[in-house]
Parts: sequence; structure tokens; C-alpha cells
Amino acid sequence: MVYNRTIDVIKGLAILFVIFIHSLTNQTVLAIGGPFYILQAVPLFLIIAGFNNTMSYERHRFETLIDLYQPILLLKKLNRILLPAVLAYLCQMAIGPFIGKEASIFFYLFGRGGFGGFFISIMIQLIFFLPFLYYLAKRNHHLMLLISFLVNLGFELASDSLDLPPFLYRLFFFRYLFAIALGIWFYFVQEEKKALFIIRIGAFLSIVYLIFVHYFGYTGPFYSFDTAWKGQDPLTFFYPLFLFYLGLTYLPKLRWNRLYEGLARLGKQSYHIFIVQMVYFWISASYIDKTQSILIIDLASCLIIGSAYYHLENYYLRHKKRNIKWH
Repeated sequence: MVYNRTIDVIKGLAILFVIFIHSLTNQTVLAIGGPFYILQAVPLFLIIAGFNNTMSYERHRFETLIDLYQPILLLKKLNRILLPAVLAYLCQMAIGPFIGKEASIFFYLFGRGGFGGFFISIMIQLIFFLPFLYYLAKRNHHLMLLISFLVNLGFELASDSLDLPPFLYRLFFFRYLFAIALGIWFYFVQEEKKALFIIRIGAFLSIVYLIFVHYFGYTGPFYSFDTAWKGQDPLTFFYPLFLFYLGLTYLPKLRWNRLYEGLARLGKQSYHIFIVQMVYFWISASYIDKTQSILIIDLASCLIIGSAYYHLENYYLRHKKRNIKWH
């Protein structure tokens, strides 16, 4: 299957939403309807991760767990996640003492290295769990989705009843398990009318739920309600999947538009931009709580530096590859 560049456009939009999340106040986010697009950034990224990895496994025709868990494949994926993150952590450790910030190895192990630091931990876990989800999906993708929903729901309820410490809750990928599973499932059913009907119904119910949560103060028996991720639970993940479906369906109409190409480039660079914004807002938080008054500066700084970081790493990897071939 040929890679769909529209996926990069959606990732480009999602990384903009991440910057908005960390720049805008909660009041502003609610006033502009942010729960229905800005706050969907991380679930969108994880749905896309499930979809993209499934597409890759299908292209390589991986069938067995031995195929899926090849050490060289896992190490390659780990390197993609860790190399940009480690460099950012070293930068934070150097800067931390000068701005009165905590900077120790344990700080980073617990995903506290900035705004969205938990995401790196989740992506690392994803490398090891996603192949198994795909393996289950190849046998019965509907059953895989149901199991993932129940496990995700059980994790939320158990975390709430056991009063799990927030620093642990934020690190576990299980809180987004159903979103990841939806991305895998959607790959297999994207052409089925019955599945699209289910997605629309699920998205409608998710919207109703999000309205009650964010605008009427509804609180459910889920741990996420006591955190910054209120309402991000398995009862809402059909909605970001619907956004993904809409993006794949209608964004290609912008194909000859510069906006489309610009967003696609941002999507390719989204992980590096994410790392940069993590450090950027970590530093700015020492001086101001929310920076929405300088949103344009936030966007320009994160996007320009993140893009440069992406190209710098690519240059390093190409140079390293040439040296290996030469020797």
C-alpha cells in the first residue's frame, strides 16, 4: 500500500494543536471549542501510530510474533524515539540549574522532562505492545478492539479505585490503549460501510460525552477526571478516529494548495517539533504560567527550531551512514 501523504497533513495539524494546548489558558480552550480539536492531539497521534504501524506490517507481510519482534526492528524504532529525546534531556539538564528547575535522571525516567514528557514513555511502550495488538488483529480485529476497550476501561476504573499516583498514571500507555487499537482496527475496516456507520455513531456519542464533561462539569468514575486529561478515556476515542477519517477523506482536496504541503512537512517533522515544544514550554513556565499573549512567538519558535532539529538529525544520520559504508 502506498503511503498516504494526507496522514502527514493530519499530524501537522495535531502538532499545532499540541502547541495551542500548552500556550492557551483552559478558559480560552473551552471558549473556542478546543475540546473538539485542540485537546484531541495526543489521541490523534496514537490512532495514527496504530494505523501507520499496521500499514508497515502489512507492507512487509509480517505474520508471526518472530517477524514482529525482530530485535533489529525494535532497536531501530527505539533509536528513532530516544535519539531526539535524549539530546533534549541533556539540554534540560544543562539549563535546569540556571532557571531553578529539577534536572536529574529520575526526573526524566518519570516523564517529567517538560510539557508532554509522558508521551515519550508511551511511545516506547508502544514499540513493544503494538506488534502484539497487530498479531491479535490479524486473527480477529473486532475481538482485538473489544479486548482493548475492556482493558483500557478497566485500567481507568482500577487507577481511580486504587488512587494511582498521577506520575505513574500519566506514564502508562494503557490509558490510550483503545485509541491505538482503533487505529489498527480502522486499517482493516476503512472500506467497510458498516464500520464507518459504527464510527459515526461512536463519534456522536463521544461528542455528547465531551459536551457534558467540559461544559456541564460531568465527572465519571475514571482516573482521568482528576488529571489534566479530563475526558480522555475510551468513551471518547471514537471521536478522534472520526476526525482522522474526515481528514483522510477531505484534506486531499487541498493537494495543490501550499497549506497542504506546509502541513505535510510539519507532519513529517512533528516528533522533533514535539520534543522542542516540550523544552520550550518547560523553560517559559519558569517565568509565566500560560503564554497565549505571545502565541505567534510560541508557534514560530517551536516550529522553526523543531524543523531545524529534524534536519540536523537527518544530516547526522546520513553522515553516519556514509561513514559506515566507507569503512
